[in-house]
Amino acid sequence: MTFFDGSGALDGDGGLDRLTPLLFETMGGVTVRPWRLSLTTLGVRASVPMLRGVWGAALRDADPGLYEQVFVGAAEHRGPEAVRLPRYVLRAAPPDPDDAPALDFITIGLEAAQDAALLAAWAVALRRGLGPDRVPCDLKAATLLSPNGRLRAGAEEGAEANSEPGWSLDQARWPLAGDPPVTPCRLVFDAPLRILRQGRLVTAPTLTDIVLSASRRLAAFLPPSLAGRASGLAEAARAVASVTPQRPWQGARTDLVRWSSSQQAEVEMRGVSGSLALPRGPGSLWPLLLAGTWLHLGKGTVFGLGQPAVEPLD
Repeated sequence: MTFFDGSGALDGDGGLDRLTPLLFETMGGVTVRPWRLSLTTLGVRASVPMLRGVWGAALRDADPGLYEQVFVGAAEHRGPEAVRLPRYVLRAAPPDPDDAPALDFITIGLEAAQDAALLAAWAVALRRGLGPDRVPCDLKAATLLSPNGRLRAGAEEGAEANSEPGWSLDQARWPLAGDPPVTPCRLVFDAPLRILRQGRLVTAPTLTDIVLSASRRLAAFLPPSLAGRASGLAEAARAVASVTPQRPWQGARTDLVRWSSSQQAEVEMRGVSGSLALPRGPGSLWPLLLAGTWLHLGKGTVFGLGQPAVEPLD
Protein backbone atom coordinates (compact mmCIF):
# COMPACT_ATOMS: atom_id res chain seq x y z
CA MET A 1 0.00 0.00 0.00
CA THR A 2 1.31 3.48 -0.80
CA PHE A 3 0.94 6.69 1.15
CA PHE A 4 2.15 10.24 0.84
CA ASP A 5 4.97 11.70 2.79
CA GLY A 6 4.66 15.20 4.22
CA SER A 7 5.73 16.82 0.96
CA GLY A 8 3.00 15.17 -1.08
CA ALA A 9 5.22 12.47 -2.61
CA LEU A 10 4.43 8.79 -2.35
CA ASP A 11 6.31 6.39 -0.13
CA GLY A 12 5.85 2.67 0.35
CA ASP A 13 6.30 2.06 4.05
CA GLY A 14 3.47 4.08 5.60
CA GLY A 15 0.77 2.76 7.95
CA LEU A 16 -2.97 3.20 8.23
CA ASP A 17 -2.48 5.66 11.08
CA ARG A 18 -0.94 8.09 8.58
CA LEU A 19 -4.10 8.44 6.51
CA THR A 20 -6.09 10.46 9.05
CA PRO A 21 -3.58 13.32 9.49
CA LEU A 22 -2.87 13.37 5.78
CA LEU A 23 -6.58 13.71 5.03
CA PHE A 24 -6.89 16.59 7.48
CA GLU A 25 -3.85 18.29 5.98
CA THR A 26 -5.41 17.99 2.53
CA MET A 27 -8.85 19.16 3.72
CA GLY A 28 -7.15 22.29 5.01
CA GLY A 29 -6.78 23.40 1.39
CA VAL A 30 -10.55 23.67 0.83
CA THR A 31 -12.41 26.63 2.31
CA VAL A 32 -16.19 26.71 2.68
CA ARG A 33 -18.60 29.46 3.65
CA PRO A 34 -21.90 27.87 4.66
CA TRP A 35 -24.93 30.15 5.01
CA ARG A 36 -28.27 29.38 6.58
CA LEU A 37 -30.87 31.23 4.50
CA SER A 38 -34.19 31.83 6.26
CA LEU A 39 -37.01 32.41 3.78
CA THR A 40 -40.56 33.68 3.67
CA THR A 41 -42.30 31.78 0.89
CA LEU A 42 -45.95 32.71 1.62
CA GLY A 43 -47.33 29.21 1.13
CA VAL A 44 -45.40 28.42 -2.07
CA ARG A 45 -44.01 24.86 -1.99
CA ALA A 46 -40.53 25.80 -3.09
CA SER A 47 -38.20 22.91 -3.93
CA VAL A 48 -34.42 23.16 -3.95
CA PRO A 49 -34.30 22.88 -7.79
CA MET A 50 -36.87 25.70 -8.07
CA LEU A 51 -34.91 27.95 -5.74
CA ARG A 52 -31.64 27.16 -7.49
CA GLY A 53 -33.20 28.12 -10.83
CA VAL A 54 -34.51 31.51 -9.77
CA TRP A 55 -31.31 32.35 -7.89
CA GLY A 56 -29.17 31.38 -10.86
CA ALA A 57 -31.22 33.57 -13.19
CA ALA A 58 -30.93 36.55 -10.85
CA LEU A 59 -27.18 36.08 -10.43
CA ARG A 60 -26.63 35.74 -14.19
CA ASP A 61 -28.53 38.98 -14.81
CA ALA A 62 -26.62 40.86 -12.11
CA ASP A 63 -23.08 39.56 -12.65
CA PRO A 64 -22.44 37.16 -15.56
CA GLY A 65 -18.79 36.73 -14.57
CA LEU A 66 -19.61 35.69 -11.03
CA TYR A 67 -22.37 33.42 -12.32
CA GLU A 68 -19.84 31.67 -14.55
CA GLN A 69 -17.39 31.25 -11.68
CA VAL A 70 -20.01 29.87 -9.28
CA PHE A 71 -22.14 27.74 -11.61
CA VAL A 72 -19.41 26.46 -13.96
CA GLY A 73 -16.89 26.32 -11.17
CA ALA A 74 -13.91 24.08 -10.55
CA ALA A 75 -12.29 21.62 -12.92
CA GLU A 76 -12.23 17.98 -11.88
CA HIS A 77 -9.48 16.27 -13.87
CA ARG A 78 -10.23 12.75 -15.06
CA GLY A 79 -7.61 11.53 -17.46
CA PRO A 80 -7.05 13.99 -20.33
CA GLU A 81 -10.38 15.77 -19.77
CA ALA A 82 -11.60 18.17 -17.10
CA VAL A 83 -15.16 18.03 -15.77
CA ARG A 84 -16.42 21.36 -14.48
CA LEU A 85 -18.04 21.35 -11.04
CA PRO A 86 -20.06 24.23 -9.54
CA ARG A 87 -18.57 25.87 -6.48
CA TYR A 88 -21.61 25.60 -4.27
CA VAL A 89 -24.02 23.17 -2.63
CA LEU A 90 -27.66 24.01 -2.01
CA ARG A 91 -29.74 21.85 0.34
CA ALA A 92 -32.71 21.98 2.66
CA ALA A 93 -31.76 23.00 6.19
CA PRO A 94 -32.47 20.62 9.07
CA PRO A 95 -36.12 20.80 10.19
CA ASP A 96 -36.70 23.63 12.65
CA PRO A 97 -40.25 24.82 13.48
CA ASP A 98 -38.84 28.21 14.49
CA ASP A 99 -37.01 28.70 11.20
CA ALA A 100 -38.88 27.20 8.27
CA PRO A 101 -38.46 27.14 5.40
CA ALA A 102 -34.69 27.46 5.36
CA LEU A 103 -31.81 26.48 3.09
CA ASP A 104 -28.15 25.75 3.60
CA PHE A 105 -26.17 27.51 0.88
CA ILE A 106 -22.50 26.43 0.93
CA THR A 107 -19.92 28.14 -1.25
CA ILE A 108 -16.66 26.28 -1.90
CA GLY A 109 -13.38 28.07 -2.50
CA LEU A 110 -14.93 31.49 -3.11
CA GLU A 111 -13.89 34.81 -1.59
CA ALA A 112 -15.74 36.44 1.30
CA ALA A 113 -15.96 39.64 -0.75
CA GLN A 114 -18.24 37.83 -3.22
CA ASP A 115 -20.87 37.03 -0.61
CA ALA A 116 -22.63 40.38 -0.86
CA ALA A 117 -23.38 39.83 -4.55
CA LEU A 118 -24.44 36.21 -4.00
CA LEU A 119 -26.82 37.11 -1.18
CA ALA A 120 -28.16 40.12 -3.06
CA ALA A 121 -29.04 37.78 -5.95
CA TRP A 122 -30.97 35.60 -3.50
CA ALA A 123 -32.97 38.61 -2.32
CA VAL A 124 -33.72 39.69 -5.90
CA ALA A 125 -34.70 36.17 -6.97
CA LEU A 126 -37.18 35.80 -4.12
CA ARG A 127 -38.70 39.23 -4.75
CA ARG A 128 -39.24 38.27 -8.40
CA GLY A 129 -41.53 35.54 -7.16
CA LEU A 130 -41.79 31.77 -6.85
CA GLY A 131 -44.09 29.20 -8.37
CA PRO A 132 -46.32 29.43 -11.44
CA ASP A 133 -48.04 32.54 -10.06
CA ARG A 134 -44.72 34.24 -9.27
CA VAL A 135 -45.58 34.99 -5.64
CA PRO A 136 -43.11 37.58 -4.29
CA CYS A 137 -41.15 36.17 -1.34
CA ASP A 138 -38.42 37.37 0.98
CA LEU A 139 -34.98 36.51 2.37
CA LYS A 140 -35.49 37.06 6.10
CA ALA A 141 -31.94 36.35 7.23
CA ALA A 142 -28.61 34.91 6.14
CA THR A 143 -26.37 33.61 8.92
CA LEU A 144 -23.03 31.83 8.68
CA LEU A 145 -22.69 28.31 10.07
CA SER A 146 -19.83 27.19 12.29
CA PRO A 147 -17.71 24.06 11.68
CA ASN A 148 -20.05 22.15 14.01
CA GLY A 149 -23.01 22.92 11.74
CA ARG A 150 -24.66 25.37 14.12
CA LEU A 151 -25.38 29.04 13.60
CA ARG A 152 -22.24 31.02 14.27
CA ALA A 153 -22.48 32.68 17.67
CA GLY A 154 -22.59 36.46 17.43
CA ALA A 155 -22.65 36.46 13.64
CA GLU A 156 -24.54 39.27 12.01
CA GLU A 157 -27.43 38.41 9.79
CA GLY A 158 -27.44 39.40 6.16
CA ALA A 159 -24.84 40.51 3.67
CA GLU A 160 -23.05 42.66 6.29
CA ALA A 161 -21.57 39.45 7.68
CA ASN A 162 -19.44 38.92 4.59
CA SER A 163 -16.38 40.33 6.32
CA GLU A 164 -16.17 37.19 8.44
CA PRO A 165 -13.77 34.57 7.09
CA GLY A 166 -14.86 31.14 5.99
CA TRP A 167 -13.29 28.04 7.45
CA SER A 168 -11.38 25.14 5.96
CA LEU A 169 -12.69 21.59 6.02
CA ASP A 170 -10.03 20.44 8.47
CA GLN A 171 -11.89 22.53 11.08
CA ALA A 172 -15.16 20.63 10.62
CA ARG A 173 -16.42 18.74 13.66
CA TRP A 174 -17.47 15.08 13.82
CA PRO A 175 -21.11 15.05 14.93
CA LEU A 176 -20.99 12.09 17.34
CA ALA A 177 -19.55 11.68 20.82
CA GLY A 178 -16.70 9.24 21.29
CA ASP A 179 -13.49 8.55 19.41
CA PRO A 180 -14.49 8.90 15.72
CA PRO A 181 -12.39 6.03 14.26
CA VAL A 182 -13.79 3.37 16.57
CA THR A 183 -17.28 4.62 17.47
CA PRO A 184 -19.96 2.60 15.63
CA CYS A 185 -22.00 4.78 13.30
CA ARG A 186 -24.36 4.76 10.39
CA LEU A 187 -24.05 6.79 7.17
CA VAL A 188 -27.57 7.91 6.30
CA PHE A 189 -28.60 9.29 2.91
CA ASP A 190 -32.12 10.71 3.12
CA ALA A 191 -31.73 12.66 -0.10
CA PRO A 192 -30.95 10.47 -3.13
CA LEU A 193 -27.34 9.39 -3.61
CA ARG A 194 -26.28 9.21 -7.26
CA ILE A 195 -23.02 7.31 -7.71
CA LEU A 196 -22.48 6.04 -11.22
CA ARG A 197 -20.18 3.24 -12.30
CA GLN A 198 -19.60 2.90 -16.04
CA GLY A 199 -22.66 5.06 -16.59
CA ARG A 200 -24.95 2.95 -14.40
CA LEU A 201 -26.41 3.82 -11.03
CA VAL A 202 -24.88 2.00 -8.06
CA THR A 203 -28.00 0.72 -6.31
CA ALA A 204 -26.30 -0.81 -3.25
CA PRO A 205 -23.27 1.39 -2.52
CA THR A 206 -20.47 0.03 -0.36
CA LEU A 207 -18.07 2.01 1.79
CA THR A 208 -15.60 1.79 -1.08
CA ASP A 209 -18.09 3.44 -3.45
CA ILE A 210 -18.77 6.18 -0.90
CA VAL A 211 -15.15 7.02 -0.06
CA LEU A 212 -14.08 7.03 -3.72
CA SER A 213 -16.89 9.47 -4.48
CA ALA A 214 -15.84 11.58 -1.48
CA SER A 215 -12.22 11.48 -2.68
CA ARG A 216 -13.24 12.76 -6.12
CA ARG A 217 -15.26 15.61 -4.63
CA LEU A 218 -12.44 16.67 -2.35
CA ALA A 219 -9.88 16.44 -5.16
CA ALA A 220 -11.99 18.65 -7.43
CA PHE A 221 -11.63 21.65 -5.12
CA LEU A 222 -8.00 21.28 -4.07
CA PRO A 223 -5.59 24.13 -4.88
CA PRO A 224 -2.79 23.32 -7.34
CA SER A 225 -0.31 22.90 -4.49
CA LEU A 226 -2.27 19.90 -3.17
CA ALA A 227 -3.78 18.47 -6.36
CA GLY A 228 -0.89 16.06 -6.90
CA ARG A 229 -1.79 13.96 -3.88
CA ALA A 230 -5.39 13.23 -4.96
CA SER A 231 -4.83 9.89 -6.69
CA GLY A 232 -2.72 8.56 -3.84
CA LEU A 233 -5.33 9.52 -1.27
CA ALA A 234 -8.05 7.80 -3.29
CA GLU A 235 -5.92 4.67 -3.54
CA ALA A 236 -5.28 4.63 0.20
CA ALA A 237 -8.94 5.28 0.99
CA ARG A 238 -10.02 2.44 -1.28
CA ALA A 239 -7.62 0.06 0.47
CA VAL A 240 -8.85 1.01 3.94
CA ALA A 241 -12.53 0.86 2.93
CA SER A 242 -12.11 -2.64 1.54
CA VAL A 243 -11.14 -4.00 4.97
CA THR A 244 -13.40 -1.84 7.16
CA PRO A 245 -16.26 -3.88 8.68
CA GLN A 246 -19.62 -2.85 7.21
CA ARG A 247 -23.10 -4.22 6.95
CA PRO A 248 -24.99 -4.49 3.66
CA TRP A 249 -26.62 -1.35 2.32
CA GLN A 250 -30.19 -0.87 3.51
CA GLY A 251 -32.29 1.26 1.22
CA ALA A 252 -34.33 1.66 -1.92
CA ARG A 253 -34.49 3.59 -5.18
CA THR A 254 -35.52 7.23 -4.78
CA ASP A 255 -35.70 9.33 -7.91
CA LEU A 256 -35.93 13.10 -8.26
CA VAL A 257 -37.76 14.74 -11.15
CA ARG A 258 -36.83 18.34 -11.86
CA TRP A 259 -37.48 20.86 -14.59
CA SER A 260 -34.48 21.71 -16.77
CA SER A 261 -34.74 25.19 -18.26
CA SER A 262 -31.83 24.49 -20.61
CA GLN A 263 -33.52 21.35 -21.99
CA GLN A 264 -37.07 22.68 -21.58
CA ALA A 265 -38.11 19.30 -20.25
CA GLU A 266 -38.46 17.33 -17.03
CA VAL A 267 -35.29 15.44 -16.13
CA GLU A 268 -35.34 12.33 -13.94
CA MET A 269 -32.37 11.98 -11.61
CA ARG A 270 -32.17 8.38 -10.39
CA GLY A 271 -30.69 7.69 -6.98
CA VAL A 272 -30.90 5.59 -3.85
CA SER A 273 -31.78 6.52 -0.29
CA GLY A 274 -30.82 4.45 2.72
CA SER A 275 -27.97 3.78 5.09
CA LEU A 276 -24.71 1.91 5.55
CA ALA A 277 -23.76 0.70 9.04
CA LEU A 278 -20.14 0.66 10.24
CA PRO A 279 -20.29 -1.51 13.37
CA ARG A 280 -16.68 -0.85 14.39
CA GLY A 281 -16.53 2.75 13.25
CA PRO A 282 -15.08 4.32 10.09
CA GLY A 283 -11.44 3.88 11.06
CA SER A 284 -8.98 6.29 9.47
CA LEU A 285 -11.54 7.25 6.83
CA TRP A 286 -13.58 9.42 9.17
CA PRO A 287 -12.11 12.79 8.04
CA LEU A 288 -13.02 11.98 4.42
CA LEU A 289 -16.59 11.12 5.43
CA LEU A 290 -16.72 14.34 7.45
CA ALA A 291 -15.68 16.33 4.38
CA GLY A 292 -18.50 14.63 2.48
CA THR A 293 -21.10 15.98 4.90
CA TRP A 294 -20.24 19.47 3.57
CA LEU A 295 -19.26 18.77 -0.05
CA HIS A 296 -21.80 15.95 -0.64
CA LEU A 297 -21.15 12.93 -2.86
CA GLY A 298 -22.01 11.72 -6.33
CA LYS A 299 -24.07 13.52 -8.94
CA GLY A 300 -26.66 16.24 -8.38
CA THR A 301 -24.94 17.76 -5.34
CA VAL A 302 -26.08 21.26 -6.29
CA PHE A 303 -29.65 20.11 -5.67
CA GLY A 304 -28.80 18.81 -2.21
CA LEU A 305 -28.38 15.21 -3.32
CA GLY A 306 -25.76 12.87 -1.85
CA GLN A 307 -25.59 14.43 1.62
CA PRO A 308 -24.41 11.87 4.20
CA ALA A 309 -25.56 12.25 7.77
CA VAL A 310 -23.48 10.51 10.43
CA GLU A 311 -25.76 8.98 13.06
CA PRO A 312 -25.23 6.67 16.05
CA LEU A 313 -25.57 2.97 15.39
CA ASP A 314 -28.30 1.53 17.61
